[in-house]
Amino acid sequence: MKKILNKRLETLSAFIKENEIVLDIGCDHGFLGIYLTLNRENVKVISSDVNKKPLLRAKENIHKYSLDNKIETRLGNGLEVIDSDITTTIISGMGAISIINILKDINKYPNVNKLVLSPNNDFEYFRKSITKLGFMIIKEEMVFENGKYYLISECIKGLDDIDYFFGKLDLNNNIVIDYYKYIYERNEIILNKIDNKYLRMENLKIKEKIFQK
Repeated sequence: MKKILNKRLETLSAFIKENEIVLDIGCDHGFLGIYLTLNRENVKVISSDVNKKPLLRAKENIHKYSLDNKIETRLGNGLEVIDSDITTTIISGMGAISIINILKDINKYPNVNKLVLSPNNDFEYFRKSITKLGFMIIKEEMVFENGKYYLISECIKGLDDIDYFFGKLDLNNNIVIDYYKYIYERNEIILNKIDNKYLRMENLKIKEKIFQK
C-alpha cells in the first residue's frame, strides 16, 4: 500500500494497538482511520468531524479503499459523538487549548480509558491540563515535520507525578534534544531584546533545567 500518512500521523498510529475501538476526532481527510483499519488486527475506527466538508472528504477516501463497511463516519462536535463502545480517543493537529476544551467533559464517558493526543503548541500547559482531567501520560514522542515540532502523548486514566516541562519524552532522542535547544534559543533571542531582570532570571532557570538533564 502506498504511503498515505505524514510523519506525524504515522508516528501517532503506532500508539494504537489491536482490538481497540477508536474515535478519531477532527478526522479531516480520514487517512488515519484508513491506515489503522488496514494495518491493525480487529481495530474498529469511527472518524468524526464537526464540519461537513472534511467529513465528506473522509467518506470519499474511505470509499476509494473499499472500507465503507468497516469505518463509520459521524458528524458532530468533539465528544458528543461518543457512544459506550468507544475505548480510545484520538485528537491531533490542533492547539493544546483546543484539545483540552474538547476533552473538558471526558469524565462523563467512563468507557474511554485511553487518549492519544498530538498538540502542536503549549506542551507544558497541555500536560498540566490533561493531568487535572484525571489522566496520566505514560508515553510521549516528538515529531519534527515541515519546520514544526509536534508532541504525541498516550494517556490513560490515573494519577502520576510528571515533570510538565519534559513530560515522558526520551531525552536521549535527537529530535527531542533539538526541540529543547530550539526552546532555549527562542527564549534567549526574545529576552535579549527585553531589559527585564525577572525575565532574564526565568531564562536562566530554563537553561539550567535543559542542560542539567
